[in-house]
Amino acid sequence: MILFRNIDLEAVAPVKIEDIRVSPIIRSPLTRERPILGGADFVRVKDSLRTIGITFSILDEDLDHRQRLLDAVSEWAISDKPEPLALPYREGHLIDALCTTLPEPSTRQWWESRLNVVFTAYDPYFYSPNEKSVACGNEFIVTGSAPPLMRIERTLSSQASNQSYGDGTDTMTFSTIPAGNMVIDLNEQTAAVGNVSIMEYYTFNSRFLIPRVGKQTITGTGTVKWRERWKS
Repeated sequence: MILFRNIDLEAVAPVKIEDIRVSPIIRSPLTRERPILGGADFVRVKDSLRTIGITFSILDEDLDHRQRLLDAVSEWAISDKPEPLALPYREGHLIDALCTTLPEPSTRQWWESRLNVVFTAYDPYFYSPNEKSVACGNEFIVTGSAPPLMRIERTLSSQASNQSYGDGTDTMTFSTIPAGNMVIDLNEQTAAVGNVSIMEYYTFNSRFLIPRVGKQTITGTGTVKWRERWKS
């Protein structure tokens, strides 16, 4: 099954799936041009996007009916933003993707078998649909092959001062956290109570914790929540 927004492609049209191609993650290097000498200096490399191509056919000799089926496939694929896509042979893994190429059917060759829908995943990692959690101060293990989606949540009944969170390497401290529902997003490196940012209280010598794979403990008060992710 190919599910997009939890809707099965084969439920909207009697497609014959020919192939599914998941591209490797595109590696995007950052370089700095040398001001005098030739060439450039390498700075870092990061994972960029990937594409998922679905090749299929619709074997229907009634060309009007075939076009209606193709329209249904296009409606299934189109969304205004990246949405969860589930693919065969990757049970329990989702990837957020946006359709960037729709089929270009022949109006005559009803037997054509190379129709394509291409999705682009701007966040290239597959992720678990199930979120895990642990209270701060307890050891936990993050599996997967890519940094997890991770945040820290806490509900404060009253304002708190000088609150710190650490992982044994880095520590981030907030001089003040107002009362309310706090969320620290470790991937986006943001912190808020409700819809109001509290980054003005982030102290100068702090360093945001980096989401990572493996055994770890995050100290502080609150709950660590994460989704595991994979590169393939």
